[in-house]
Amino acid sequence: MIEVELKAHVRDPDAVVKRVGTFSKFVCGFEKFDAYWHGPDWRLSRGTKGFRVRTENGETLVAFKTKRCEGGIEVNREVEFSVSDPAAADEFFLRLGCEPFYTKRKRGTRWESDLLGGERPITIEVLELEGLGSFIEIEALLESEAPELVALALGEIKGLLAKAGVSESDIESRYYSELLMGAGIIQGI
Repeated sequence: MIEVELKAHVRDPDAVVKRVGTFSKFVCGFEKFDAYWHGPDWRLSRGTKGFRVRTENGETLVAFKTKRCEGGIEVNREVEFSVSDPAAADEFFLRLGCEPFYTKRKRGTRWESDLLGGERPITIEVLELEGLGSFIEIEALLESEAPELVALALGEIKGLLAKAGVSESDIESRYYSELLMGAGIIQGI
């Protein structure tokens, strides 16, 4: 799956939620707890050996991505799978030589907009990231990385950002890990 996603700082979350509610369907409130891990030998190939373990609504998912950023918008190849026993998975990761890196917690609301040619909804989340403040994330999932599909998704995502009342100048191109390190919440290695 190809994920096209932006995140932007939000100055007035209540106003943004109100605007998003005028053009999107409310899905749910959420709380996500993410634990990030380094895979074995990560120091030899930084940025290619990490993965995330997310717990949300009693479900645990492991994800890894091949990331790239275009003008503050991520275009990632993402692989995700569920885990039935999170404690056993953690033990397995440790046994393989993986190392825990950092955690983060997000709380917010999830919305869907019927765009992207009606093919798939675009997900909009207005959230509070513990220690960093409020953000909006807008994400489209694509079946392929065809340039015309990515361009369409980029355009629609930026259009939704504007409809939410958030300026493109508020787009955050740094990864959350970089923001957390910059704030001194996690330590770089």
